[in-house]
Amino acid sequence: MKELTLEMALKMIEAASRWARDVAGFPCSIAVVDRSGGLLAVHRMDGAAMATTDVAIEKAYTAVAWGMPTMLGARWIDPRNVGKHIGDHAFGMFGRGKGRLCLIPGGIPVTDEEGEVIGGIGTSGVPAGLGDINDTAVSQAGIVALYEEGDDLRGGEEGP
Repeated sequence: MKELTLEMALKMIEAASRWARDVAGFPCSIAVVDRSGGLLAVHRMDGAAMATTDVAIEKAYTAVAWGMPTMLGARWIDPRNVGKHIGDHAFGMFGRGKGRLCLIPGGIPVTDEEGEVIGGIGTSGVPAGLGDINDTAVSQAGIVALYEEGDDLRGGEEGP
C-alpha cells in the first residue's frame, strides 16, 4: 500500500462510522486525508454536531503533518507534563500551521509497509472522559478496516 485511495478512505469511514454508532453510541464526523493533508473523504453522521466535521479534518491533517497521533500532541500541552525548564512544553504550537494544527486526541497517521506516512484519519464527536470509548478508538477502527482478511485494497498483497 503506497497511497490512500478514495476507495480505501470510504472503507475506513464506513468501519469507523459503524464502530462509533454500534460501540461508542455517539454520532461523529470522520475524515481521511492523503499524504499531503488533502481531504480524500469526510462523513458527518446523522446527529453529529456541525463543528465536528472541521475538527475531524484538522485532526487527520495534524496526524499527517506531525507523523504521529494527535493524542501525543495533546499530552505535550497538558500542564501536568510541563518540565522544570522553560520551553519543556508545546504551548507554542497553538495558532501554528495557519490554525490547522489540532492538539486534540482522535487523529492517527496511516503508514505503508515501510512506515512512511501515506495519509491520516481523524474523528470528532465522542465526549472526553469515557475511557476506551473515544475519538481515537473510532479512528483506530477505520485503520483496522484496511487490514481485514481477504481485503484486496492493498494491491493484492498478503496481510501484515
